[in-house]
Amino acid sequence: MEATDKVDKASAVVILTFDALEKDVMDALSSMLIPPLYTIGPIQLLLNQIPEDSLSPIGYSLWKEETECLQWLNSKAPNSVVYVNFGSVAVMTPQHLVEFGWGLANSKFHFFWVIRPDLVIGESAYLPPEFVAETKERGLIASWCPQEEVLNHPSVVLKYK
Repeated sequence: MEATDKVDKASAVVILTFDALEKDVMDALSSMLIPPLYTIGPIQLLLNQIPEDSLSPIGYSLWKEETECLQWLNSKAPNSVVYVNFGSVAVMTPQHLVEFGWGLANSKFHFFWVIRPDLVIGESAYLPPEFVAETKERGLIASWCPQEEVLNHPSVVLKYK
């Protein structure tokens, strides 16, 4: 709230998204904000443009990456897996987690879903046994992953390539 109160004093606003993903939202924000609005995503594609990767020895994340997901992705057809990751900042209620999970289950698509330990507000993430049973053949859940490798994997459906 403090940042939004001061936005009119900013020389620019930078948002971690990309125009093709949230065009209507960006257009609405641009019409309401005085300073120019810039989007800087998708970051993964920008990282691929760095000629010499000085971060590769230490990696991009402080979370422990579960690399087993790459083997699972290798077993899937090209462009057949929906990748879901709310990043390292977003949080949700337990009800939203379950509701989103059922949305994935009802989609009937293969999916790889990253649910980090602190994603759910005040509780640990819990998905009902019925969800697990419904999705066991086509879903994989991990607490974190090597995101750049996942996003570049041929089985993952990417609309912004």
